[in-house]
Amino acid sequence: MTMGTGFLEVVTTTANGALPVPNAKITIFNGDNILYELVTDESGIGKSVPLEAPPVELTLDPNYDGIPYSICDVKAEAEGFTTAIVHGVEILDTETSILPIDMTPALESGQIHDYYTPPHNLVSPEERRMERPPEAPARPSPRVLSEVIIPEYITVHLGRPDNPNARNVRVPFTYYIKNAASHEIFSTWPPTSLEANIYCIISLTLNRIFTAIRRLGMYRIHIIAQKNCRNQLRFKSQNFKINWYDFRTS
Repeated sequence: MTMGTGFLEVVTTTANGALPVPNAKITIFNGDNILYELVTDESGIGKSVPLEAPPVELTLDPNYDGIPYSICDVKAEAEGFTTAIVHGVEILDTETSILPIDMTPALESGQIHDYYTPPHNLVSPEERRMERPPEAPARPSPRVLSEVIIPEYITVHLGRPDNPNARNVRVPFTYYIKNAASHEIFSTWPPTSLEANIYCIISLTLNRIFTAIRRLGMYRIHIIAQKNCRNQLRFKSQNFKINWYDFRTS
């Protein structure tokens, strides 16, 4: 098989992306093999680097039962911050993968936090199945909105619906959609396929938000994230952009 080339760009931030972390040391490796060592600039952005990946045609072949992407691990180190190691970063041929790493201040030197990216849903269909306890029918909302509104933030429960100990995180709506999509589809697909799938993800999420808001303890939960939902990786896809105004009525 003739290998293709994908690209990886690492972005280091802190305070939930509010501030860049400049001069972070980035190590890209695969097992014991160090592929790149670089330093982020004043904006916390590392140089985009090329990496081998299976040919893009495999991501478009529904009969291919292998893994159509390569993986690598990334370590980010910066003075005063906990070292972050992201395992299983996916690289697709012809695409630029952007890996945002939100670094947390270290309470003591030598602290390390490992993040694990699970297999993509399209190559690990068994991961899509998640046992859910029976749910009570959603109560009809006493107030029906006259138009569809895109929320700025949503609350996501990071675990099973019956697990009150799992974290609840408040994230930007577009961030959730972007990262949910990166786990459900390949960015190498034709723009029309990307658009159709992302619109489906947006529609499902809005449906959950406005018709099935759950309560878990004292929290209002907009949507449940499966254990395999990624929160680290997003892709640059060529010539594709979602028009958010398509979801607003006049």
